[in-house]
Amino acid sequence: MNTEITRRCGSLALALSLLLTGACAAQSKSAAHTDVEPRVSVRISANRTRFSPGEDVALHVEIWNEGTEDLFIHKSISTASNALSKLALTIYRGQEAVGPKFSVAVDCFCGERSTYPPLATELPKYWIAVPSQHFYGGEVIMRASEFQQLKVPGQYRIQGRYSSRGFLAQDINNPLAHYSDELKALPYPAWVGEIDSNSISISVTGKR
Repeated sequence: MNTEITRRCGSLALALSLLLTGACAAQSKSAAHTDVEPRVSVRISANRTRFSPGEDVALHVEIWNEGTEDLFIHKSISTASNALSKLALTIYRGQEAVGPKFSVAVDCFCGERSTYPPLATELPKYWIAVPSQHFYGGEVIMRASEFQQLKVPGQYRIQGRYSSRGFLAQDINNPLAHYSDELKALPYPAWVGEIDSNSISISVTGKR
């Protein structure tokens, strides 16, 4: 009798152990999937490094999807301080930022509409799906009228800070705020976060 009870208890303990092990494995797998944060990197470059005083600097900007899944990236590489996605640029002399960071604010006032087109026609106007290990790029002009240091001869370093609030932001600058439930159901998200770009060196030489 005791042997039979012991055998049954052992079988029950083994089954419970296997059940817990399977549940922990499934939980770990789910947690591992959830904990993987979408990652991007931002790279800036210029087609030359020497500029005359007062000359504008054209920067090529690449936003890379470094993660393993597709991501939505905003199609506008804006310098507006309150944009859904923006690139803030700073000029340094050595390690010191020279002059104020330039920024502008632009409101779109995307209020309630009488009718709303399907999300399929609205989403591509503002966001683009970038596959893993691919990039979305564009050009940003640093105008000497806005960045006064570009008028002064010297050696400088330029660096950007890219940030995105994603397509679920609830404010007047998000034209897709009405579609939040549909956006949450998409198979991949818009990148949200803030990250520094690489830096490039330029020289402002000669006379104006």
